[in-house]
Amino acid sequence: MRAIVISRVTDIEEIVSLLDTLHIKVVKEYVQKKAPHPTSYFGPGKIEEISEEVKSIDPDMIVVNDELRPSQHHFLEMKFQKECVDRPGVILKIFSEHAYTPEAIAQVQLARLRYEQPFLREWVHKAKSGERPGFLAGGAYATDVYYEHAKTHMKKIESRLEELSRNREVKRIRRHEEGFTLVSLAGYTNAGKSAMMNALCSSEVEVSSQLFSSLSTTTRRMKGVKGKVLAIDTVGFIKDLPPDFIDAFKSTMEEVFFADLILLTYDASEDDDSIRRKLWTSLDILLPHVGDGHILVVGTKVDKITQKRSTQVEQMVRTLVSPREVVMTSSVSGYGLDLIRERVSEVQGHTQGFEITLPLTDASYSLMSKLHNVAEVSHRIEDGQMRADVWCNPVDADKVRNWLLAAGAKILKDAARGGRDAPERPSET
Repeated sequence: MRAIVISRVTDIEEIVSLLDTLHIKVVKEYVQKKAPHPTSYFGPGKIEEISEEVKSIDPDMIVVNDELRPSQHHFLEMKFQKECVDRPGVILKIFSEHAYTPEAIAQVQLARLRYEQPFLREWVHKAKSGERPGFLAGGAYATDVYYEHAKTHMKKIESRLEELSRNREVKRIRRHEEGFTLVSLAGYTNAGKSAMMNALCSSEVEVSSQLFSSLSTTTRRMKGVKGKVLAIDTVGFIKDLPPDFIDAFKSTMEEVFFADLILLTYDASEDDDSIRRKLWTSLDILLPHVGDGHILVVGTKVDKITQKRSTQVEQMVRTLVSPREVVMTSSVSGYGLDLIRERVSEVQGHTQGFEITLPLTDASYSLMSKLHNVAEVSHRIEDGQMRADVWCNPVDADKVRNWLLAAGAKILKDAARGGRDAPERPSET
C-alpha cells in the first residue's frame, strides 16, 4: 500500500516506522509548522495544493501524524475521497495485526471501539444533516446502526476484561504467597525488552525490529538467581498514546504496575534526543501508577556503541532519572546482566540467613521443598548429614526458624546478610 503523510513536525521518522510495520510505503510528505486548522487541519490553501497532487499520486490512504478531531477527519476524507488515518489509527492497525491471544484481541477491539466512537458521532451527525457518509462506514443507516452496536459491544468487552483483571490479581497474590518475586520489563516499543527477557530467562520470546511485535504478557522463570523469580514482558510504550488505549490495555499493564521490580529499558544506541523523549514518555506512563516503587533504569544494546559513548549515555540518563539507578547492558554479550540479577536478589529481601545441619530423613527432604516456597536454599550432603544455607525475608524468619527446629535441624549460624557472622551466600549458577 502507498500513503502520503501530513505532519506539523519535521521529525516523521517514527510515523514512517509505524507505517513500515504495516508494510505501507510513504510516497510523499507534507509539513506545515502551524497550529492545526479547526476544520481542515492544514490551512485551506495547503489542502487545495495537496488535493491536486493526490490526484496524480493516487495513494491508498492519507496519514496524519497527529490526533485528529472528528470534524477534521470527516473533512479530509470527504475532500480527498481517500481513507484518512491519524496517528492513533495507525497504532490501532498495528495492534490489530499483532494481537494473537484472546485477551489481546479483546483489548484491541475495545481500544478501536473507543477510538471510533467520536468519529461515528460526527458521521451520524453529518448523515442526518444530509451529507453523504464517506469511508468510515457504509452509509447513513449502517453508520447509525454500527454506532449503537458499538456501545453494546464495548460494555461486553469491558466486563470480560474486568474479569481477566480480577483473575490476574488472584494469580499475583497466589504467586506472592508461594514466594515468587515478580520482575516486569517495561519501556518504549522496540527498546530491547524481549531480547533481554530471552537473555535473563534463557527463553525464546519473539524478537523483532518491528514496533509493537508483542502485545500480550509473556512470563518466564528468571535464571541465574536463587529463589523463585518470574520475569514478565509486555506491550511497549509510545508517545502520545491516547488515554483510552492505555485504559483498554489496563489488565496487561497491571503486570508492570504491580511488579516487585520494574526494569525500565531504553535503547542506548539511539541519539540523545530520542533517549530523552522515550524515557520521559515511559516515565509519564509509569510514575502515576508506581510512585516510589522499585524501578531500575536499564540501557540496552550497548554492544552497538563504543565504551566512551556508553559512558556519556549513562551519565546523561542518570541526570534524567536521578535518584534511580542506571545499568548499562547488552543482551547479546551478557554485559550488565549479572548486576540486574544482584538487584533482583536485593528486592527479594532475603537478608536473614541460617546455616544448618539436618539428619538424612524424609522429613528433611520434605522441609527443603517447603522452604523453597519462601526462601533461597542451597543444600549438600556432608559426613552423612545434610548441610544447608537458607536465606529468607526477615518477616518470615520466625516461621522458618520454627520449621527448622521442628524438623530436627541444628542451627549453626543465624545472622543478617552482610553481617560478620552471616553464612557465605551460595554461589550463583
